[in-house]
Amino acid sequence: MKRCAILLLILFSVFSISAGGTREGSYPSRTVETTIQWAAGGGADLSFRIFADVFSRHTGQQMVIKNVPGASGVPGTVQFMDSARPDGYSMMHWSNAHVSNMHMMNVPFTNDSFRHVAEIVESTHYLLVPADSEWKTLEDFIAYAKANPGRIRMGNAGTGGGNHLAALLLEDATGASFTHVAYDGGNTSVIGLMSGEVDASMNNSPEGYSNIESGQVRMLVSFGEERLPDFPDVPTAKELGYDIVLRQWRGIAVPLETPDEIVDRLDDIIKECVEDPLYAEKLERIGAIPAYMDTEEYNRFIKEEDERFRDLIISRGFGDRY
Repeated sequence: MKRCAILLLILFSVFSISAGGTREGSYPSRTVETTIQWAAGGGADLSFRIFADVFSRHTGQQMVIKNVPGASGVPGTVQFMDSARPDGYSMMHWSNAHVSNMHMMNVPFTNDSFRHVAEIVESTHYLLVPADSEWKTLEDFIAYAKANPGRIRMGNAGTGGGNHLAALLLEDATGASFTHVAYDGGNTSVIGLMSGEVDASMNNSPEGYSNIESGQVRMLVSFGEERLPDFPDVPTAKELGYDIVLRQWRGIAVPLETPDEIVDRLDDIIKECVEDPLYAEKLERIGAIPAYMDTEEYNRFIKEEDERFRDLIISRGFGDRY
């Protein structure tokens, strides 16, 4: 009888965990899968792979990255929304690219389609051209673009995303116009730049860093508050007289029905990871910085960003949603 009772208790515990009833103290007890909606090698992918390493260090469980690239991140987001289980073992990358995308075009989701747990990282947008380009400065680039409207083919990581929006803001601030070419990720847009498919590419850290260092491409301007530490000779747009500051923030989202206790536990884990000096050290190598907002602050921030991007996109006439 005693052996039978013990067996029943073990079976009950296994069933509870497999059914998503993991106790807060035991979460996570197995591998976590995180969906990245852009191709491998881009800013989202590399940042989250670094986070995954630190996540494993703090939890003892592996985080695997699932890349679902294409169509400005929409297919990967929809796939996650339709199939991910709300048990804490399915997560998704969420960024300002998603927020701007929702106001640039009609997509089948909103911020409220998911639970947003915490921010984990920030990076900076910048403009790249081939190293042998005739454009040595942003002034050279803009002068040509204004004299030849639409002639410059400008690569980005997907229509409606952060890199595309940065290029649109540059057009708006300077009076130039480009022909925008969308790729399935920032890394592939850099490849397109080096192969001659496009004449310039808008990217964010660390996309193209190794190509800059090897002398294949040149950075003309960055769109942060301050110059990039790895490229101190490259001016910011504000220094050149253009009021453009656009930071790329990234955080973690989970399915809408994910229990509060799982979200709270995950928030605690994220805070530990972001505050780990090893995380900052690894991010520094790719030109990104740790950035943490807890669940409450992060959700408030996303709402503010949503309103900011909506007003910006409507006022500037960007996209085709409004």
